[in-house]
Amino acid sequence: MPLYFYEGIVEGKRIKGKLAASSEEEALARLEARGILPLKVEPVRRRTAFGRRRVSTEELAFALLQLATLLEAGLPLTRALELVASQVESDELSAVFLKVKREIEEGVDPAEAFRNAEVFPEFLPEMLAAARTGENLELTFKLAGEYLQRMAEVKNRIVSSVTYPAFVIVFSFLAVVVAVKFVVPKLTEVLQSFGKEPPLVTKVVVFFTNLVLYSLALLPPLAALLYVKRDFLRSQRFGLFLLRVPILGKILLYSNLARFAKVMAMLLEAAVPLPEALRLAVRSVTLLPLREELEKLVPQVERGKSLSKLLKDTRLVPPLFANLVETGESGGELEKMFELLAETYEKETFRTIDFWIRMAEPISILLIALVVGVVVVSVMLPLAQLSTGAF
Repeated sequence: MPLYFYEGIVEGKRIKGKLAASSEEEALARLEARGILPLKVEPVRRRTAFGRRRVSTEELAFALLQLATLLEAGLPLTRALELVASQVESDELSAVFLKVKREIEEGVDPAEAFRNAEVFPEFLPEMLAAARTGENLELTFKLAGEYLQRMAEVKNRIVSSVTYPAFVIVFSFLAVVVAVKFVVPKLTEVLQSFGKEPPLVTKVVVFFTNLVLYSLALLPPLAALLYVKRDFLRSQRFGLFLLRVPILGKILLYSNLARFAKVMAMLLEAAVPLPEALRLAVRSVTLLPLREELEKLVPQVERGKSLSKLLKDTRLVPPLFANLVETGESGGELEKMFELLAETYEKETFRTIDFWIRMAEPISILLIALVVGVVVVSVMLPLAQLSTGAF
């Protein structure tokens, strides 16, 4: 159904928003039925398939937190969905919320309506299915919004941490290329005109710079090969390879355990049964070897086996993780223990990332200084030869 942007007046106040309608006439009629005097109604321009963008995690998190706030204020779910749709900046997300609202008004269960939208995390519909009262709905949207907000913060933190070293490396590489491709050849020509050969260090720098530049020509076929073999990048063998990589393996394992524990805590707090919570939480794990091991536990938990005992026999799950789950089981506070585990492994992930980022910055600067120093020497030595022996 098309999406329309409107401006109007209600009770002497100028308002604006978006609503879904089959035609402009229906949009006008719906506004008038709500007591809004329409000043402008126009269709929202859709992006082409090429220009369409995905809904960002930050946008989705903010919208769900808005929805929780409106429900806390006592608004019905359909009205809250309509208000959120009118307030979000993303036209794609606005259309999604209006579609969910329309389906609920047509009698579709809220959990099913959110499942049909396909932009929300998989665990949200299951949490909604378990939450039947207004208070539980509010808590569900709040938990989901906070989870997505945290995931966005993790991503942004990692990206911002590597931006500066990456910028320094790229800028320095470009400076070296300019010096070697434009300055050194000119000096070499001048030296040869006087019957002199460039110094060995200059020859070595030119050789390695050309080697790197020629290697860049391999990037397109390499990218094509990776695309063809992209299934391998999602295979268990590749996942096991990543786990063996120093530092990276620990970060991947701990971040996935933190995400798994966080989703388990949210689902259990929303009264989702343990087997179903486990099945959904496993889907949030992106590290394939860990995901496959955890998937094997689902049917056994459905048969009544202890989750902590099963985790103890899982190769990639640390003993501390399994022991704390056992403590939560025995104390009847499994959701709180999963929340503690999520915080613990998230902090350890951040600590590891922060440590190596702090180490990477000075190391990268020292390496770059060394490379630039060698390049400077490769330029200055020919100049020195010219000044001492050319005339």
